[in-house]
Order: sequence, then C-alpha cells, then structure tokens
Amino acid sequence: MLTIYFVNYLCRVATKNTPASKTYEETPLAFNLNTLAKLYIGIQSRQFNELDIDRYFFVLSLIIKHKNATQQCLSNCLTIDKASMVRIIDYLTENGYVKRELNPNDRREYIIVPTARAEKLYPKLVKSFRQNNEAAFEGFTKTEKETFYAMLERMFQNLSGLPADKYFIKYVKTEKKKRHEK
Repeated sequence: MLTIYFVNYLCRVATKNTPASKTYEETPLAFNLNTLAKLYIGIQSRQFNELDIDRYFFVLSLIIKHKNATQQCLSNCLTIDKASMVRIIDYLTENGYVKRELNPNDRREYIIVPTARAEKLYPKLVKSFRQNNEAAFEGFTKTEKETFYAMLERMFQNLSGLPADKYFIKYVKTEKKKRHEK
C-alpha cells in the first residue's frame, strides 16, 4: 500500500520540483481522506469477510443501534441517495440482517428493523470499530484525538456552506473472493 507521502514523493521525483514541506498544501484533502477511508474500509471488510454484510457494516450498526429508523432517515443521516439506500436495505434484507415493516404512523414509509441475526452481530461490529479506531490512533494522545475530531467537524462546517455537486462514493472490492474462500 502506497502512503500519501510516498505518492507525493514519487510525484516530486517525476517532476523534479516541489519541496516536501509544501506537498500537503498541493494535495487535495479529499485524496488523503479517500485513501484513508479505502484502507479503513478494507480492513473492516476483511474482519467481516465470512459474513454477508459486504461493506455495509456501519449502516447495519446504525440500524441496530437506532431501532425504528426509516429508510429516509438513514439516507439523510448517511448522506446516501434514496436509490442507493434501497439497494443497501435490499442487500441486508436478502441476507437476513434486516426487515422492512410498514410505519403504523405513516403508511407511505417503512421502518427498518434489525433481525435477531443482526442483533447477535452487533457486539462484534462495535468491538471491531473500536479496535480499528485504536489502531488508527496508535501513538496519539487523548488530546490529539479530540483535536482531530474537532478539526474534522470544523472542516465539515467550513465546506458545508459552499456550493457543491452531490457525489456518492461507492467502495467495492477490487478482488473477487475465490470459490474456496467463501
């Protein structure tokens, strides 16, 4: 796995310019965050390889934690378009993790309810999130972690007011499972 700094180094060598101290200013923040997200999701996916939850472990954990969430609520919370949320819920339903129930207060919407299979999985999901977060923050002080999250929140606030097109980033495995690994 190439690190962000190594990629920047290769680019500097190839173009014979840009001192190392300036590369963070010239690299889009989205590239760094996307690279980190792909690595984190890849680690998470490997930990749940034997389960049929694909990359939807966080969506599933939210459904379990916040019982009685609607598809629309989940879509808004996760900033996922409605069609993609339907596909995610379909996938989790087909694999026995959630079911749709008609909302008794509004028959136009469905409440997404975790199954017993999902409930049983929840402690493992939370443990995995904690372990991976601890690994990511290895060597950081508590103050540094708090500062990191505060800065992320501030960046989100700074960018939220700017005009932007909506994008959906779909992370998929680059390698298919071999038949004997399933």
